[in-house]
Amino acid sequence: MITNERNTCTEPIKLSGINGANPLGFLSALGVLVMLNQSGYSRTRLWWERSVAWIPVLDCGLALDPTALCKTLAAGLRGQTVGNDAEERRKETQRAFDAAKKAVKDKQQEIKKRRLRRKERCAAEESELKPLKVEEERKRRAWLEALKNAVPRDELAIGKHINCTGDEYREHVNAFLGTAAYSDRETLDLLAAFGNDASLDKAGRITATPFCFITGSGHQYFLDTVRQLTARVTPEEIHTALFKTWSYRDEGLSMRWDPMEDRRYALMDRDPTAADNKPRTVWMANLLAYIALVLFPSAPHRKSLRTAGWTDAADSPTFTWPIWEQPADLHTIRSLLALRDLIADSPDRAELLQRGVVAAFRSRRIQVGNAPLFKINFSPARCLFAQAGGKP
Repeated sequence: MITNERNTCTEPIKLSGINGANPLGFLSALGVLVMLNQSGYSRTRLWWERSVAWIPVLDCGLALDPTALCKTLAAGLRGQTVGNDAEERRKETQRAFDAAKKAVKDKQQEIKKRRLRRKERCAAEESELKPLKVEEERKRRAWLEALKNAVPRDELAIGKHINCTGDEYREHVNAFLGTAAYSDRETLDLLAAFGNDASLDKAGRITATPFCFITGSGHQYFLDTVRQLTARVTPEEIHTALFKTWSYRDEGLSMRWDPMEDRRYALMDRDPTAADNKPRTVWMANLLAYIALVLFPSAPHRKSLRTAGWTDAADSPTFTWPIWEQPADLHTIRSLLALRDLIADSPDRAELLQRGVVAAFRSRRIQVGNAPLFKINFSPARCLFAQAGGKP
């Protein structure tokens, strides 16, 4: 339960650029809290203030003004420095891996066009396709090894996308188990958010978290987008995301968690594919929102994957998040996000109010278009309830 306790040694900081009724806004506010905890500000509390929108408010417990806040966040978000040699090696091995993948795909298509009988097809696949697949796997391993030395954040070493095998996933987890501590477990928490080695698809790869909205369409990938975003971190960009009305001036590199990015013809006043109407986002809001995934672990549930805050409806999964008006630390918020009452079809308002939740919002995960060029978006949030007198 949230208690009414506030630190009094500093002035609270209002993140006036963020709207808690927007899933991207909510997640980015949580990302600020997570990053501050990782930067040594473990007494930080977060709550929401009613205004035209739900505005997040921070009390850091130590002297920290908006300028110092943005510098602290920038230092943490940049991650490790990547040398030029490591980056060149990554690019070289990735090109080789991509070429090997293409060779496998081309050979599969070529064998298919022959229209062979089953026995002949199997023989062709064994003699012609199998060696190419072996070479593809060898070059994939070389690329992953090079990637380990060329990523600013350790969890990004699993690849461009959350599609590693169960064995590879365990290798990554085991590599960090020995060094993780109670106050230093971000990589493990993110890996636990990505998926689980007990929930695999038919190809033996882990089932990705429902937060994974970008899977290769338009040559954009979930983890590779994060890698590219870290190279664009500046205190000024963070300040714009936290304290200015979002102007959506950043092109590309989006996690697609803002309902504004649902750009169907029926929802726009002009052609969404026009050269002067390209999709835009807020880069640092996306990167901060990614950091918040440490608060949304995934676990196997029957034959599927269950992630905190999500329903498991396969046709139209929904994400539900709470709003609270009393200061809460990271651990309290982690508990709130995992409440089963929150994801019920009709949440028990009285029960949630007793736990300090004064409002709740829900967005659907929707697919726009047909495979393989479909896009995944959040629908505009629906207010499930708001305490009497509150503004949703």
